[in-house]
Amino acid sequence: MIGFSKAAKALMGALAVIFACIAPAYAEKILNRSTSNEPSTLDPHLALGNSSSVIIDDLFVGLMTTDASGQVAYGVAKSHTLDESGRIYTFTLRDDVVWSDGKPITSADVVYSLHRLMAPETAARYAGNLYFLKNGRAVNTGQAPVETLGVTAPDAKTVVIELEKPVPFFLKVLAGNALALVPQQSIEAHGNSWARPGNIVVNGAYDLTGWTPGTKITLTKNDKYWDASRVSIDEVRYFPTQDLGTVIKQFRANEIDIALGFPPEQYPFLQKNYAKQINISPNLGLFYWVLNTQKAPFDDVRVRKALYISIDRDAIAEKLLRGLVDPAWGVVPPASENYTPPSFPDASVPFAKRQAEARALLAEAGYSAKNPLKFKLRYDVKEEVRQISVAMAAMWRQVGVEAELISSDFRAITNDVRKGDFDVIRYQWYAPYDDPTTFLNLVVGGSRTNFSKINYAPYNELLVKAEREADPAERAKILQQAEAVIMDQYPIIPIYFPKAKRMISDRVIGWKNIPDGNIPTQYLDLKQ
Repeated sequence: MIGFSKAAKALMGALAVIFACIAPAYAEKILNRSTSNEPSTLDPHLALGNSSSVIIDDLFVGLMTTDASGQVAYGVAKSHTLDESGRIYTFTLRDDVVWSDGKPITSADVVYSLHRLMAPETAARYAGNLYFLKNGRAVNTGQAPVETLGVTAPDAKTVVIELEKPVPFFLKVLAGNALALVPQQSIEAHGNSWARPGNIVVNGAYDLTGWTPGTKITLTKNDKYWDASRVSIDEVRYFPTQDLGTVIKQFRANEIDIALGFPPEQYPFLQKNYAKQINISPNLGLFYWVLNTQKAPFDDVRVRKALYISIDRDAIAEKLLRGLVDPAWGVVPPASENYTPPSFPDASVPFAKRQAEARALLAEAGYSAKNPLKFKLRYDVKEEVRQISVAMAAMWRQVGVEAELISSDFRAITNDVRKGDFDVIRYQWYAPYDDPTTFLNLVVGGSRTNFSKINYAPYNELLVKAEREADPAERAKILQQAEAVIMDQYPIIPIYFPKAKRMISDRVIGWKNIPDGNIPTQYLDLKQ
């Protein structure tokens, strides 16, 4: 054994004390967050679901973004002007913005990103929400070349975006992560695999450095981000877990700092024991079932109405979900800014009378005890969704409907809903920005988010009319009329409008109660 002199031992002891004192200053800050599903992709133009968008918020930024309070703020842009017509926006980019590979971000990146978003071959789900861009509809439907889209780059730091008409909420749209800039150099080099660790190039506060499918997604602070000096957390780890019971166990064991949701049945327990950690906020979302109107019997409005009216939404909201949601009869959440949903006549009819009407409608459509309506009810594997599915099947059974329950993971759900390979399938939608049209586009003809494939001309015409209406109050009236018109066709079965439910650890600094319930990691810090 090697011996040490007293002087050497004293020196080593002194160094140990010094290192012990300075080590905490350099301790890496790691935030652990849960997500409800494994993202199918982190490509901002193709991503589906709230779980993907939360991660994308950490990776990518557009011309505009949101601040720590959820308000619209400048992102890659540092300023903008609007001409007298209210249609032409001119943005000036920051001088210090670069991609994570060191390549400067220029106006050409903005043009490329918008071209890719609106190109029909991209099949971006949000493209239909941007038809107010000059030639947006024509480009996205393949009737005009992408070069005619209303976006130009006069020089490397200037972007001009022209709209078909004034859109007061346009800056909100630009702040959504579907409008984030995407890296042409990485997409052209790696194709469909560009948004994977090792291939991805980002411009946000964090870079994607690891992804173990079904286990963990790791993001590391991007030192090339223009505001990196103000980013406190070094690493954020996302854990995809569909079982909310498991998520809460992880939270209680201090394995997760931010839990994305909790089982409704555990709400009383959490209120009693973790009241200060519960965060519930308004959320612009819709939980619904899609009816495949392109196949029998769902091409029959009588069948669709029977299924729609024979669901007791109040019982689901209050008994199953502990009042943590609002029952939904329409498409647009009541929390939508500057919008009042129409009244829905079916909502005021007692449940027993609705059931009787549903039986009559099914009989009229040719169904009976000897010939019951049968179909497959698809849903994802979350326990909450399973419980709702079982309850709905039981309610339908009371009116003579036999729904076969089939569960699968959310990725399979999203793939099959896009292909139209379903009878009735569970889906959800969260607004990329606060405007009723993002929900109304779920049931408009030709929209990539219209999975029911309903194509009802009177409704389509009302939405076009609303697009052309400059007066906000008059536009809201047209949209209200449109919602009433399309729900009279029953293309989907809305169940509830969700609220954002989070469990936030005491060690997290900077979390605020804001609409949609998400704070990007760059605005958070951790107690050490």
